Amino acid sequence: MNIDLEDLLQTEEYSQSKISFTDIKRIIKDYCSYLWDKKWAIVVAGIIGVIIGIIHAYIYKPTYTATYKFSIESKSGGGSGLGALSMLAGFGSSSGTFSGDNLVELFRSRSMVEMALLKPIIIEKDTMNLLEYKILADSLRLKCDEINAEIDPSKYHIATLCDVTFPYGQNRDSFTREQDSIIMIIASGMMQKEISIEKLDKKLSYANFSVSSKDERFAKEFSAAMINTVFDFYLKSKRDKTQRNIDEFQSRADSIRKELNKSLYAVAHYRDLNMNPSKNVLGVEQLKYQTDIQINTAAYSEIVKNIEVMKLDMAKSEPLIQEIDVPRYPLENDKKGKVKTGIKYGFVMGFLAIFVLCGIHFFQKLNSKEEGENPVE
Repeated sequence: MNIDLEDLLQTEEYSQSKISFTDIKRIIKDYCSYLWDKKWAIVVAGIIGVIIGIIHAYIYKPTYTATYKFSIESKSGGGSGLGALSMLAGFGSSSGTFSGDNLVELFRSRSMVEMALLKPIIIEKDTMNLLEYKILADSLRLKCDEINAEIDPSKYHIATLCDVTFPYGQNRDSFTREQDSIIMIIASGMMQKEISIEKLDKKLSYANFSVSSKDERFAKEFSAAMINTVFDFYLKSKRDKTQRNIDEFQSRADSIRKELNKSLYAVAHYRDLNMNPSKNVLGVEQLKYQTDIQINTAAYSEIVKNIEVMKLDMAKSEPLIQEIDVPRYPLENDKKGKVKTGIKYGFVMGFLAIFVLCGIHFFQKLNSKEEGENPVE
């Protein structure tokens, strides 16, 4: 049998390049022996990790989350037997400018956030708005002295948060340019980082609204203020259109009623004057006013009927907003336990020390191997 020398050499190189199970056991044993020799370094790293974890848990300021879960149920207002007048007024349909989805979008509106920030809160018998309380709770004026020391008011006319306050009861329309800028910045930042609204299912009418803050009381108070602000605005917007139509029809009814009263008085007046039956001139005038009475009575009755139907439809079409879950103290938070955090950091530091030691041992072995293959002549 003829054996090719090249194939034999390739087979021998392949067999030499393979790592056997015995080699793997030897490598593991070598690394375990090395790590055992360095066990105190690993223990010290773990202890340092535990200390760092405890310190971190101690100084960590948790974030509190206040969550509302609510449902939006739209009532159908159609099919009430409205006439042509009510159809022209736009009734008989439950859809409108503000539907359930638009209610969810209102929570993402900066104007709603600003309105909620101006709601009152009582702190130690002192009433202030939530905006001023947030500025104090977040310590946004903590470095005011440093800022004022760096800025020369004679050279720079810069209004910072240190120079601007938001007194309780100040009308929003009377805000200065600086106040407008600050409340806009704070509201926009809250919309991006602290406020969350989501509809749980497109087919369902449930939604979750959450507010996160480092201050537990602010999270709860602002979430309640935001819920009340949005719900009030939503319901008011739903009622306003219907109420405008009702007021318009009521105005027409009042006008017809005045004309009807004039006709009734006129008929009575001509009856008093028409003492001689042979004089038919006064009788004709009386007949004209009686005709007006019949027409105005019919029109007035129809309008009054439509007004009552519109009021009934307004009650039927007004959406039902039901709060299902409301936040209670203590709020949900991400507070870190000292023991749990210390153990977690200890394990992380221990594994990190093992990884670093294994890397050091690997490079040491690699250097010693290279030195063995290239001896110094």
